[in-house]
Amino acid sequence: MTAILTHEATREAVRDAGRTLGLPEPVTEAFVRLLRPCVYLCPYAMLPEELRGAARPAARSAGPAQLPEGHEIPAYIPHLLTIDCAAVPTGVLDIDFPTDGEVVILAEITDQDEGYALHVPRETETVEHPSREQPGPDAPNQFASFPLYPVPGTTLPGRLRWSRVPEAAGYAGEDAERGVLLDTLTERMESILAVRWAHEIQLGGYAPAWHDPLEDQGDILFLSIPEDAVFGGDCITLVLGTPEQIAERRYEELEFRVES
Repeated sequence: MTAILTHEATREAVRDAGRTLGLPEPVTEAFVRLLRPCVYLCPYAMLPEELRGAARPAARSAGPAQLPEGHEIPAYIPHLLTIDCAAVPTGVLDIDFPTDGEVVILAEITDQDEGYALHVPRETETVEHPSREQPGPDAPNQFASFPLYPVPGTTLPGRLRWSRVPEAAGYAGEDAERGVLLDTLTERMESILAVRWAHEIQLGGYAPAWHDPLEDQGDILFLSIPEDAVFGGDCITLVLGTPEQIAERRYEELEFRVES
């Protein structure tokens, strides 16, 4: 079973890797500063052993959505995820996330970038949102609601190259041996972060984008939802926006981007 590392423990593991390789501390610290925390939402079977005893669901996926009355969201937009904000570990994320109520995500996770994110404050009266995704009597029960559990994690920038880290590039210069040491450090960082639940739904952190990192365009990740984690499939839905949009809960301005 893979053990869980807190964000700070992950940072220390990277520092240890740098010391083992004999890298100057300022160079290793430049890589440590790149690390960003996240929270993974995964099925019980994917939880690390040490979290199973006191596991409490923090979200549910699929099934019908409960929305405040008056929200006109088309029935063909399926419910992907409802997050119980109070059950998300506090003090972990570096994005502003509500601490009460629910965050509801409905989106087309195909080649259509159409989706809705909304915060439903606690004690808000809600009604069931009709969805085409409800299984019929003869259909497999693949769209039934199921719980998801939180696991704190740590992420790296997509396509990390030491040549893009000024301290590392300055240290390596034209020295091939130093370049090999830096390559080894990035490989060890990727190994430290390589946990099996990292392919589940992710809240915050760097986007697991398959193409160009969205952070290069000034946006940050709010949420990523692999299609396989909900309905099965090969797409991934990225919900993104500026830090200000996320902090001010202007969720209607968030962008839904589907990668396949």
